[in-house]
Amino acid sequence: MIRRATLDDAYTFARMRQAMAEEMQLDAPSDASFRERTYVYWYAMFEAQKAVGWVAEVDGRPIGMASLLLHHHPPIPFGERRRGYVHGVYVIPEYRRQGHGRALMNAVITCGHEHGLQRLELKTSEAGRSLYTALGFEPYEILILRLDEGTRK
Repeated sequence: MIRRATLDDAYTFARMRQAMAEEMQLDAPSDASFRERTYVYWYAMFEAQKAVGWVAEVDGRPIGMASLLLHHHPPIPFGERRRGYVHGVYVIPEYRRQGHGRALMNAVITCGHEHGLQRLELKTSEAGRSLYTALGFEPYEILILRLDEGTRK
C-alpha cells in the first residue's frame, strides 16, 4: 500500500534516509545527529508544503519512501517554470524488486501532473537507473560548481 506522508512520517523519512546513507556508504557519518537533522528538515518541508512524500507499507509497517521537492523558478516571458526534484526514493532491501519502488514513483509522477510541473528531476544510483528509465526519465547533463571544496580558478 502507498499512502501520502504526514507530519508524523518525518521520523520514518529520517530513519530510512539514514539507512540509505549507510547502504550507499556516503562520506558523512550516519549517526543520531544526522537522523535528528533529517527529521527536522522533513518535518519543516512537509509543514511548509514545500515537499510531498509517500510511504510504502506492508502490513502497516513502513518499508519504503519517496518525496517530491516542489520548486518554483522565477517567471519567464511566456509563463512559469515549475519543476520537482524527486528525492529519497528508498525501499528496504528485503522488499525490493516487488513493485514498491515503481508504485512510489507512480505516486510521485501523478503528483507532478497534479501540481502542473513541467519537469521532474532526480539523481540516481546505478541500482535505481533501470526503474527510472523504464518510467521515462532520460539522462540530462548539467554543470555544477562545488563551492564546498574551496577550489576556484
